[in-house]
Amino acid sequence: MADTTQILTAKGGVSRLPVGAAARCHAIVSDAAPAGWPRFDRGVYVPGAIVVVAAFVAAVALPLATYTTALALFGFAHVASELRYVDHRFGARLDGGLAGTLAVLLAIAVLLRLAGMRGWLDPSLAVGLEVGLGAILLGVTVSRMRQRRWIAVVAALVLIAGALLAPFETLLCFAIVHNLTPLGFLAEALRGVARWWALAAATVAFIVLPLLIATGLPFAWFAMLGLVAPEATLFSAGDLTQNLGAYVPASALYSDWALHAFAASVFAQCMHYIAVIGILPRLIGASSAPRLLWPDQVRFGRTLVIGSAALGLGFALDYGLQRQVYALAALVHAWLELPIFALALGSAVSSQAKSRP
Repeated sequence: MADTTQILTAKGGVSRLPVGAAARCHAIVSDAAPAGWPRFDRGVYVPGAIVVVAAFVAAVALPLATYTTALALFGFAHVASELRYVDHRFGARLDGGLAGTLAVLLAIAVLLRLAGMRGWLDPSLAVGLEVGLGAILLGVTVSRMRQRRWIAVVAALVLIAGALLAPFETLLCFAIVHNLTPLGFLAEALRGVARWWALAAATVAFIVLPLLIATGLPFAWFAMLGLVAPEATLFSAGDLTQNLGAYVPASALYSDWALHAFAASVFAQCMHYIAVIGILPRLIGASSAPRLLWPDQVRFGRTLVIGSAALGLGFALDYGLQRQVYALAALVHAWLELPIFALALGSAVSSQAKSRP
């Protein structure tokens, strides 16, 4: 999502189900949340902590290399894993009419993004129309929400205002906020003590540590040790300034805080990848009923490896072109989560009530 923002900037509750589907929906809504936090062996915690620390150091000391490498190696796996999770967890809550409407709107968004990147439309107009479609995605979902509709309405109005007044900045904010979506997924899937432990850990990873990076203090500490190389990268992705636009508005690219804001967002992006690829799949219930036919876990894992290798090769051969291609796929999963979260929010009370004995 963020990489596309940079490209374009550089250029300018439960749904009503058909008869027979209610049981499937109830299976998803009332699917027992994991009793622990979550289904992990104790041996996973130490390696997990090591990965988080390594990502922290890499994002601060090598922000450009970390951003480009993570995108190239894990971008495909993150998009595919997130779509699979969303379908397993929420697919049964979308009736055929709503699912079809969302698919059409997302297809239009892809065409608008492509038109903006290729110069067929003025980039500002293309981005404004895309953000406006985000508001429409929420709008068509509001009627399916049983409560808290006002939140979706307010979010839609904010997107409309952003589309009219500051389309690029709005899309940039959306890219940054998208990195925080695992917080919402964890809150929706878990219950009781497990939820609070998960959200506490996720808050540190997704909010506290990025804010620490944004202060610039970690960079100063590493710089004193001679451990920083912000311009280093393994790919022909241009210099650091050309990539800051992924998470920094154009008006602030040369400010003192731009590097630290970029590094903070890169770290949050890494945490997003870790959560989506390594944690969320463990929260898919055995009784889930996705709308699409997904391969079993072993075959899906193989697909992720093959797809990631192919994407990495594409980035190595032509980083700019591959980033544009990847951006179109990333767009779909990012905008899809707006109506998904609206549906989850609009049915949260009734869902929890159904899950009680």
